[in-house]
Amino acid sequence: MSVRTLAIALLIAGALLPIIGWQTESPVGFVGPALLLLGGLLLWTRKRHGR
Repeated sequence: MSVRTLAIALLIAGALLPIIGWQTESPVGFVGPALLLLGGLLLWTRKRHGR
């Protein structure tokens, strides 16, 4: 698994968790934005260094 694939998976999971999380347990909903941020940072730093 490449870093790009991991970052995309984190972005997808981060987008789905708030929707699913608020229906099951509210603390799960807070993990989604953190995963979105982490996935975005991975993609941004990958593009920034040109690797």
